Amino acid sequence: MIRLLSRFGKAREGASLVEFSLLAPVLILLMCGLSEFANAMRQYHIMEKGVRDAARYLTRVPMSGCTLNGGSVTAAQNLALTGQTTAGGSYFLPTWTDPSTVTVAVADCVSNTPRVYRGHDQMPVIEVTAQAPYQDLGMLSVIGIGEIELEVRHQQLWIGN
Repeated sequence: MIRLLSRFGKAREGASLVEFSLLAPVLILLMCGLSEFANAMRQYHIMEKGVRDAARYLTRVPMSGCTLNGGSVTAAQNLALTGQTTAGGSYFLPTWTDPSTVTVAVADCVSNTPRVYRGHDQMPVIEVTAQAPYQDLGMLSVIGIGEIELEVRHQQLWIGN
């Protein structure tokens, strides 16, 4: 019996299987976390691109003073969500379909009366903000993390016509 236990203690045939079975859950958890993080970054990047395009669109529409007209705001909201200024396009993200989650505002109205910059007397800074729930791959709910809200903001100086 002692000889059998001694031989069992010196055996190395199953050592790699035991090491892998101890390390596999950690590796799987790390891989799932990386894929969840990559998915969150992808959704954030899609939102950021839509908001940036909407702000850039608004920098080229006509304004009266520092006030945007309602039609251009609606077109910018559609542009952020679908990539088109008209309604009816397919949405970039399945959780980001509500135009009211895209807010457009004039953040500041810079005076250009001394004509430091070429252009108009008033130079509005347009700010577009969007919020959308993050659609996870299922890993966050497994570890008990609730819903995450993604928020994107972009400011652009109005250059007008």
